[in-house]
Amino acid sequence: MAVVSALPEPNEGDRHGPRGEPELRLGPETLARISAVAAQPGQAWRSEPLARKKAFARRRGEPVAKDAAAPDVDAALERIFQNADFLAGAWLSTGATKADAVAKINTTSELGTGFLVSPWLLMTNNHVIDSPETASGSVAWFRYVEDADGNITPRKVALQPERCFVTSPRDALDYTVVAVAPLDGQPPGQQFGSIPLHGGVGKIVVGQNVNVIQHPSGRTREICVRNNLLLEVVDDTFVLYGADTEPGSSGSPVLSDTWELVALHHASEQKRNAQNQYVDAEGNLATDETPESKRVWVANKGIRVSALVADLRARTLDESNGTEAKDLVGQMLGLGGNI
Repeated sequence: MAVVSALPEPNEGDRHGPRGEPELRLGPETLARISAVAAQPGQAWRSEPLARKKAFARRRGEPVAKDAAAPDVDAALERIFQNADFLAGAWLSTGATKADAVAKINTTSELGTGFLVSPWLLMTNNHVIDSPETASGSVAWFRYVEDADGNITPRKVALQPERCFVTSPRDALDYTVVAVAPLDGQPPGQQFGSIPLHGGVGKIVVGQNVNVIQHPSGRTREICVRNNLLLEVVDDTFVLYGADTEPGSSGSPVLSDTWELVALHHASEQKRNAQNQYVDAEGNLATDETPESKRVWVANKGIRVSALVADLRARTLDESNGTEAKDLVGQMLGLGGNI
């Protein structure tokens, strides 16, 4: 297998979540809901709020009126899920197209994942790229994936924060949007495509599968598909889901089974006790010295696309965000139908 570069090891510390991240209190009620979804995923959508059910039904082509009663909305969703195991013939090729927009991120101290959200802009976590200075010393490796013969032929793309750099701290929305350099004289998105940010709700309901395209621990591209459930819509900002992730997965796109972007992968949630303290599999307090084999990971946490879009739309961008920030972010939001 061809190897193109020596990669730094992931930093010690949290499994793949940043220190100082926004705290979620996964109390008994939340854990009970997560368990219920995992036990009966095919029925989990019934617990969703009526407004989210309506939005989901409309996105799936069901003519649901704004004032439709709950029984009528449920009947529409039952029709949608009647043949839930059948996927369109283009499902695999569509997923492959989305995967082409995903890159491995190398900074001087971190490994991460990112993805193009427009021809010129890449998104990842703030805890992967936290400043223009970090971005200037970082690179994105597209098509860092093994082919059928085990060969890797990636394309290296530099970042250009001087053109655009927008970020939200890791204790807020933990995202960074940064411009990428031209590739063969063209926008990288022209070659690799992009995964647009759609700010509307209704892309997915609890109990449905999510798909995570990632570079775990800096390895070649890997994809977790199908057997990963959306477990909880925590609030307007966060969702919880089950999927295999590792250090280096931070900044990955979390997609629905129709390959729409649902969330930006952020971190794992570890089991806590009634006092909101991390505990291990035996109920003892977990510390930095607790071995991985004894830690209990409850779910993964992602930042909802609707929250990302709302934050980007609310910003007043100027030269401090880069010479082309206003135009490039406007183009990105337009591709998602947000303006």
